[in-house]
Amino acid sequence: MFNEHEQSTNDISAPDEEMNIESSSQNENTEEQSNENEHNDSSDDPENIEEQSRGLALDTCLQPPDLGQQLLSYDDGIFCIAPAAKNSPVSIFKIPNLESMAFPVQFSDGRNTFDEPDRSKHISSSRYFNSRLFSIDNRCARDTNYIFFAQFVTEMQMATSSMSIQLRKAKPMTRDGRKINCSLLQDKQELEKLVNNKEATRFMQPLRGTPAYWEKTLRDLFAMLRQLGTPTFFCTFSAAEMRWPEVINAIKAQQGETVNFAHLDWSEKCEILRSNPVTAMRMFEKRVEALMRDLIMSPARPIGEVVDFFYRVEFQLRGSPHIHCLFWVKDAPEFEKDQDQDVCDFIDKYISCKLPDPNKDQELHRIVSEVQMHSRNHSKSCRKNKKHCRFGFPKPPINRTTITHPRPPPVDQSDDENVSEERHYASVAKEQLQMIWDLLNDSNQSFENIAQLLNQVNMTYEEYEKHIEALSTSSLIVMERRPQDCWVNGYNPMLLRAWNANMDIQFILNPYSCIMYMLSYISKAEHEMSDYLKRVIKDSSHDNLSDRECMKQVMNAYSKNREVSAQEAVARTCSLKLKSSSRSVIFIPTDDNAVKMSLPMKYLQTMDDDVENVWMTGLPDKYKARPNRPEFENMCMAEFASEYRIVYGGQKKGKNVLPLQKNMGHIQKRTRGKHAVIRFARFSQQKNPEKFYGTLLKLYLPYRRDEQLKSTRFPTYESFYAFASVKLPGTDVLQRVFNIVNENREKYEKHNEAIEKAIEDFEQNGPIEDAWTTLAPANELIRLESIMEREPTDPNEVNEQEDIPEYTASTSVSNTAMPHMEAAQLNHAQIRKMYQSLNQTQASIFYAVRDWCKRCVSGESPQPFLYFLNGGAGVGKSHVIKSIYAEASKILRRLPCMREHTDISQPTVLLTAFTGTAAFNILGKTLHCLLKLPRSLKPPYQGLGNSLDEMRADLSNAHILIIDEISMVSKQLFAYVNWRLQQIKGNQKPFGGLSVLCVGDFHQLPPLGRAKPLCVYEDHVLDFWKDNFQMVTLTQIMRQRDDLAYAELLNRLRVKQKHAKVTDADKCMLEAVIRSSPEECPVDALHIYATNKEVDNHNTEAISSRFSDIINIDAHDYKKDPRTGEMKRQSAPFTGDKRDLIDTLQIAIGARVMLTRNIDVEDGLVNGTFGHVAKITAQTQGGVPVVQLIGLHLDNVTAGQKHRNKAPDGDDSIVYIERSEEPLKKKEQFEGNFP
Repeated sequence: MFNEHEQSTNDISAPDEEMNIESSSQNENTEEQSNENEHNDSSDDPENIEEQSRGLALDTCLQPPDLGQQLLSYDDGIFCIAPAAKNSPVSIFKIPNLESMAFPVQFSDGRNTFDEPDRSKHISSSRYFNSRLFSIDNRCARDTNYIFFAQFVTEMQMATSSMSIQLRKAKPMTRDGRKINCSLLQDKQELEKLVNNKEATRFMQPLRGTPAYWEKTLRDLFAMLRQLGTPTFFCTFSAAEMRWPEVINAIKAQQGETVNFAHLDWSEKCEILRSNPVTAMRMFEKRVEALMRDLIMSPARPIGEVVDFFYRVEFQLRGSPHIHCLFWVKDAPEFEKDQDQDVCDFIDKYISCKLPDPNKDQELHRIVSEVQMHSRNHSKSCRKNKKHCRFGFPKPPINRTTITHPRPPPVDQSDDENVSEERHYASVAKEQLQMIWDLLNDSNQSFENIAQLLNQVNMTYEEYEKHIEALSTSSLIVMERRPQDCWVNGYNPMLLRAWNANMDIQFILNPYSCIMYMLSYISKAEHEMSDYLKRVIKDSSHDNLSDRECMKQVMNAYSKNREVSAQEAVARTCSLKLKSSSRSVIFIPTDDNAVKMSLPMKYLQTMDDDVENVWMTGLPDKYKARPNRPEFENMCMAEFASEYRIVYGGQKKGKNVLPLQKNMGHIQKRTRGKHAVIRFARFSQQKNPEKFYGTLLKLYLPYRRDEQLKSTRFPTYESFYAFASVKLPGTDVLQRVFNIVNENREKYEKHNEAIEKAIEDFEQNGPIEDAWTTLAPANELIRLESIMEREPTDPNEVNEQEDIPEYTASTSVSNTAMPHMEAAQLNHAQIRKMYQSLNQTQASIFYAVRDWCKRCVSGESPQPFLYFLNGGAGVGKSHVIKSIYAEASKILRRLPCMREHTDISQPTVLLTAFTGTAAFNILGKTLHCLLKLPRSLKPPYQGLGNSLDEMRADLSNAHILIIDEISMVSKQLFAYVNWRLQQIKGNQKPFGGLSVLCVGDFHQLPPLGRAKPLCVYEDHVLDFWKDNFQMVTLTQIMRQRDDLAYAELLNRLRVKQKHAKVTDADKCMLEAVIRSSPEECPVDALHIYATNKEVDNHNTEAISSRFSDIINIDAHDYKKDPRTGEMKRQSAPFTGDKRDLIDTLQIAIGARVMLTRNIDVEDGLVNGTFGHVAKITAQTQGGVPVVQLIGLHLDNVTAGQKHRNKAPDGDDSIVYIERSEEPLKKKEQFEGNFP
């Protein structure tokens, strides 16, 4: 594609691709390019390139994504195994002498292991394994099994010792009035009571390298961007141990041998590197340190004077490490603030895309040729799903570095002639550039300069520049290149010469693009199934039951875990750097109801049992107790946190250490390095103004008491910020609060609007697709190539994200509160009537569940049941659900556990469904809402994190799960439900040991997308349905018992095969009810049509014929400005597809309407709710009335109760609906209308 250094989601693209050619790439390079040249072979033979491009594949281990969460979830399980009477089972890692028994080669005498009882001085497992792996005796370092063992033991100890208790209460007291002390927090039973009663929750610091760790890293990076502003460069440096003789030589020297690096072939180098991943990883870390310390941050300033930096280490599938970096350069020009030419001159000074002259610089020419050249043959990953290279090669040659700008949109976008003219202009540009594209791709053609290339196609340079500009849909940088440079990936000559491996370097144009691309790359997933696991699953025997069960376990393990390479295990065990930055980041809590957190367990274990001072004091407490000295009086908390550190222990005796008041500890001014970056919870100014302004006041207004942030006259944070004035200590002048706050705020929040918008988009919509190929294509191709080496998956398996009805663009399941749960409110008369109306088949499953419940209450431990209640429409499935729910809830309330320290209001039976409508009909919740399932269900399994204890407390009494609409549940969702319940219950049995009743009809709606129903068995897909669920089929029609003939007709149609004919009797019955004209039908009858077009035509005709005061409500559609990231209102609505909100809504008072989105499932405002328009509220904006609210009289009087209380006119019979906003299928476009 013709693009590079692009800083937006769109770019210049290959001329023969679709117009407004989307993303694909801008930077360049391939793994073949970086690795193929490691063998000093420039052959373009495809087989040669494929052989040479194979990177070093290290040993890997399948592990839970987060071992800490695994401990929180399952470490409390108790197993009774005969004949081990009166013995308590212990973890395998707590078995005495485990290390020596597992590794006899390393411990031939069985002594000096990590759990050595006679060691005079205790050392942590981390220090112990460091000494083992770094020892001159490299038996441990050469054994990858030992490395993974060391990692597990180290992280298990770290996870256990880092656990503390969070208590969101003003006074650390239990419900029964006892003070929480050291002894109570270490008592497992007492702690369990606190957690179950929601008085406390366990908190575990994230382990290095886990998803939670990178999530925190991402939040820290957000804070750096807010405080430091836009970085100047984004860089990626790939590892190339095959090119670095010092790594090979070091490993062989440790083995007492010397080798001639130049004489080693590829397989010999691989064998040496595999023999000691510890040294290989340590050498990489030292190389990165030298690159940063001795070159980038040195007086040489190869990319300018770097004042701040951030980098993270990423381990790709082969186990090879890479680093992704951000650099802030002093006095760097800023796009749109400085002249374009100044920006281009700055870029040319530090980035080159030229192939060096071999006669002037032979070494650099060799390196560029070997690691920075994109192969003309491309690769499978280059062309994946696209006709041309997704990384945009060859690049367009151009005489000088240029920043292109998108053509301004037509003034009147509704004018088809203007739009058509724009499209024609771009089409002509594509056709003209296609000729140049063909010449550049022709290996038989060569051109000395651009003029020669353009003469070949009879094009002037001015026309060429205009064509490139015409295809630019965003501001992007086109680097200076000659025709012979069009395959060269951009590089910095000094850095490339020193690093001697592939690199990418990008100048960042604006804050929005910086965040969206860079964060997409830094946070990208690292989970892929290995070649071995895929091959095992693919080759498994379908006929052998034991093999099938084995494969089920393998697939289950893969879905819940990720592969960790030996080098990553070394880095995590030995505390090698996984990230680094020039600034520390400190979190400032600003919540009024702040969390009290206990000291970590390792400290509690050293304290006396009756000690009550077990809580850590927060930063706000220390700030309010800051020294009573002049320099601290007018200091805001943000400045205090940024410029001073809390010191402990021996550090108290250091220079310039000051004591805090009230014995709160000691502080010291940060003299080493730079001031810290502050991070804090952020709240919406519109949705939560009190917390928003409270945060601003606490951060940026000097105070010593909380009472100083409000007053009697201004009792809210918002009013105090807006209208109050204060006298700061040492002054006699009243100053407006908002002036003080804003002045301090400017020091810590830069580019705030653009950065906040980008972060909000990233958190809501996730990373940009193909952002990695755009930002760092060379490194990304390495990753893609390693994935391509894996066995291909089934082409019919498309990882489509489920379009979950509960979600809108503005919701995030991870941030939502736990849904309120209540036990059944039973009406005995209604229940008795329900029982009496059950038919024989209904009663059979009812009494089966009832008997199971009674056995539980009597003290037995019956095996959980797994039932599937099947049946067509009208057979009484919902009636059975309600009957079972009522009876099971009543019986299970008598369980012994319900009488002991538990909240009896919590349900024993969970009612769920896939859609909001079905959930409301059975008075239940959706699966996603109840279990806090993530929007994307792709493996590996995402745990609940630190909200696990809250979920456990809410579902502690649950024994039965009922799932309605089971036909719409995919295998992936069903597996996630199983894993979630296993985690919540701390039980590895299916569904966490809960009994499950699935209800539905597989002849009805299937799962969304291409997923197949649970009843359809698929090889290589994790299946929890087959061989597990016992089916009970209801056949007797109950709903239409007075019209059995019609009901039976409907059921025959339900099971009719696609090509089977309708019987003559059924055909006659259907024809008998056909009406020849619409006038013969009731006015409000629901009409069903085969196509959406017919539905729209009927609705338009119906409202036009019945109403005269029709209001047309256009959608409020927005499109993102590619330069600023701001959303701009369009003059006319976009034309969306059938799944989008309607473009123009026709409505009138009295019109019949139906909700098409889930607004509030618990309140019954769900997709499919019917009603009549009762009121339309509008406001005048710019002289034009704009509809704000639509009031409805709903058919279901029980729906919308919460919204009735919010009626602006006090009429609680009307439910008001607001305008909703959703992203359109075409990225960066949003549509807002009434759902």
